[in-house]
Amino acid sequence: MPQHPSQKLDANKRQRLFQVSGAEFAAHGFKLASLNRIISEIGMSKSSFYHYFTNKTDLFLQTIDQAMGPVLESHVTIDIDALTAENLWPSLLQMAGELMETFNSTPDLIVVTRMFYRCMDAPDECELVAPYMQNFTGWLAQIIQRGQALGKFRTDLPESLLIDILLAMGMSIDRWMLARWDDFSLVERMNISRDTFDLFVQLLTPKAGNT
Repeated sequence: MPQHPSQKLDANKRQRLFQVSGAEFAAHGFKLASLNRIISEIGMSKSSFYHYFTNKTDLFLQTIDQAMGPVLESHVTIDIDALTAENLWPSLLQMAGELMETFNSTPDLIVVTRMFYRCMDAPDECELVAPYMQNFTGWLAQIIQRGQALGKFRTDLPESLLIDILLAMGMSIDRWMLARWDDFSLVERMNISRDTFDLFVQLLTPKAGNT
């Protein structure tokens, strides 16, 4: 994949730009976010901005990629074909714990995640983040298929319904946590992450006599 032109920016200025843009998009949504406010805050001219970014949409997507790309692609650390009946749930729990540790150690990520969900909730803006959701949904389908093949996930419900339920539950938990992030300590966040993970286990575990 070709390197984005913004990679040529001074590293500190680039980081600051994404911090400011993330806060702006999170506070106002994509359409109402002001490009002028963003570049003014970091002392960047419009001509300089357009040298590195095509438009506000480009900045929005690069802001997500900068902060959330590694998180949204964290599933690549799991070799789905190597999952077994014994290590499936422990592997997924470990991934969930590592994600929470990443969020705890990266404050900017909280802002950008709020920006992401604000866009998701706007009917006329959600297409901006649709590719990210499609990518994750595809991975989730593979996990479900593997879990079912191993006899660890239920098969009595259509796969598409399971995906919709898992996404709805996961996003509800995310929104709840984002709204109360500063109310909890690191340990409390990790405990909540572990306890909510159990909800997914309960949802996907087959009923007795029915896989």
